[in-house]
Amino acid sequence: MNNFDLVGELECVWEIQATCGEGPVWIESEQSLYFVDIDGQKLHCFREENSSSQSWPLEEKTGWILPRRNKSGFAAGCETGMFFLDPNSGKSEFAMVPDPDEKENRFNDAKCDIRGRIWAGRSHDPESQATGWLYRIDPDLSFTMWDGPYICPNGPAISLDDKTLYHVDTFGSTVWAFDKDSTGTLTNRREFVQLDQEEEGFPDGLTVDIENRVWLAHWGGARVTCFSPDGKRIGRIDLPVPQVTSCAFGGQDLSTLYITTAARNLDMNEYPMAGALFRVPTKTAGAASPSFDG
Repeated sequence: MNNFDLVGELECVWEIQATCGEGPVWIESEQSLYFVDIDGQKLHCFREENSSSQSWPLEEKTGWILPRRNKSGFAAGCETGMFFLDPNSGKSEFAMVPDPDEKENRFNDAKCDIRGRIWAGRSHDPESQATGWLYRIDPDLSFTMWDGPYICPNGPAISLDDKTLYHVDTFGSTVWAFDKDSTGTLTNRREFVQLDQEEEGFPDGLTVDIENRVWLAHWGGARVTCFSPDGKRIGRIDLPVPQVTSCAFGGQDLSTLYITTAARNLDMNEYPMAGALFRVPTKTAGAASPSFDG
């Protein structure tokens, strides 16, 4: 099903060999894609116009960065909590942590909704205990728990109309869908997709396009699958690496799908492009990330 009619040819744009590339986010004002290497403790930026790149060291494992509204830098989800980070100055300011007693948890993945709230999962880093939850972080830095517990909560993704939130239970091989209202309340939890681990790997990061199709990265499955709004498999993009971690739309018209991957515990002779950043043109589009209002 590779190169189904919604996509063109896959291209590797940066052979960076990230140990665990994750959290791609398109920053429209810069026409750039930012992503992190969780294990390698790096923040990376790929500038589409001239294919230039830049990287910054991070003080601890960081699962995501999201832009801030009317403020410089990013909100960053790290091992010990959320920080406000300015990569250019190197300044980092602690903001909050929702689970201070869970010393083995870290932020894993997150998205911002159009009302400036962050939806973020905390994951058990040794990946052996179900201590992780999906949290909503409001602009005043208060938080609420919404879904869990899981070993590794992943995703999430929010439809462009802000009415559906998708949340991933990676070890349970399940993508859940929720109705989401304007107040940030989730209801009607239901199974959206269940993966066959042996055939398809584990569900990881995902994004949603303008037709409410869901694009899901498969850790251990060497692919991104496109699902219809009712959970049917439309087609897939095969990648030359097994650990596909996440994806996000970017480019001038937001029709390019960028895909992050990981090289964790892989033989680089067997998978020389593991950890690279890929992209593929599509016949659809997504949206640039909304900004955190805090």
